[in-house]
Amino acid sequence: MILDLADLKRHLQPAFTEQQSTMLATCLYEYYQPIVHQREMAAIRDGLGRVVAAQEVTGQRIDRLTAAQELTGQRIDRHAIAQDRTEAEVAELVQVTKTLLWGQNDLRKQVGGIADSVGQGLEAYATERIPRTLEQRFGFVLESAAPETMGPAGNVAKIDVVCRGMLDGWPVAVLCEVKTNVTETEVREFLVTADRVRPAAGVDDVRILFSATARARPPQRLIAEYGCWLAFPRRMVVA
Repeated sequence: MILDLADLKRHLQPAFTEQQSTMLATCLYEYYQPIVHQREMAAIRDGLGRVVAAQEVTGQRIDRLTAAQELTGQRIDRHAIAQDRTEAEVAELVQVTKTLLWGQNDLRKQVGGIADSVGQGLEAYATERIPRTLEQRFGFVLESAAPETMGPAGNVAKIDVVCRGMLDGWPVAVLCEVKTNVTETEVREFLVTADRVRPAAGVDDVRILFSATARARPPQRLIAEYGCWLAFPRRMVVA
């Protein structure tokens, strides 16, 4: 098979809810598995069958060679031919295996492409929506909103969206982590990343905002404890 179900689900989880990633992973798994499994098994059975048949022929000819030493030269030649055929069958089986591995890698790329597309869509949505929410809630005056890569040399991080502007007359940079559903682990990991890249933000006032597009309950208490913001598509819950 190309991928197991858990591997597919891990590829999809950064961009989908638990339920969505499970359903999509199951669909992909059930769609591709029968097709690839049939091809794999057919190719392997065919290749192994030819290898076993060739080995049986080789064994028979070796037995006859032992029983008739006077025809040893002729039968050694035949044994060599049979051995060559066996090696050719093994080489063919190796090629089939390589082809199956190529198909597995191709599917991984396709699934990764789906996740990348979803992630880019979330970033585009957040780039438009988050500044509007900040403006409505706090009077934030936007100067720019876009993904940024920042941090110390050799240890940079890509921030999904960085909103730069003015808040109460002071320059502010808001570092935004955009997810379909924000988990506690992702909150803690992004807090560590934000602390690392904060000096490279270029302003003294750096805020952190988590954006969740799904209705699943994110860890609001943890986000509030660290003084961060939590934004849903149409409202700000923690400020």
